[in-house]
Amino acid sequence: MPVFRWTKQKEQAAALLADDSQTDEKISEVVGIGRTTLHEWKKAPEFAARVKELVDAHRAVIRSRGLAIIENRVGYLQDRHNRMTRLIEARAASPQMQDVAGGDTGLLVHNVKSIGSGENAERVDLYEVDTGLLKELREHEKQAAQELGQWMEKVDHTSAGQAMHIVLKGVSLDDL
Repeated sequence: MPVFRWTKQKEQAAALLADDSQTDEKISEVVGIGRTTLHEWKKAPEFAARVKELVDAHRAVIRSRGLAIIENRVGYLQDRHNRMTRLIEARAASPQMQDVAGGDTGLLVHNVKSIGSGENAERVDLYEVDTGLLKELREHEKQAAQELGQWMEKVDHTSAGQAMHIVLKGVSLDDL
């Protein structure tokens, strides 16, 4: 087997393969080689090892920042949770909501619906619990608890069916 010699083209091809954002055909074109040549390089243990080394280095960088860091993920969850809470508080304080039953909770959303058509059309105010926002808040709280290792799902095997019990260990809603 011939000795594998590194060139700028081989290093560039290895980097592009490790990036994994282009097809082999495009990589061959960018590097200025034929697809067959790239295929042969990929068979060489030295080349494959270099691609793996570059992939591993790329993974290490990704794991060292952004969403890969638990504190960042929980911080982003906390930020969105705070924003949703502020929205609820702003709705509760809105003068428009003060005369609506439950309006001062901030959990209602106001919609206007048109009933009828033409001259007989009437606009009707609808006030409904914002279940979408409540669900998203609940999901954020659950994810934060999971990220922090404070969430445990327990299955009760003693009943005829299986019931799911969710237990938060040592966490208050304020902590979330």
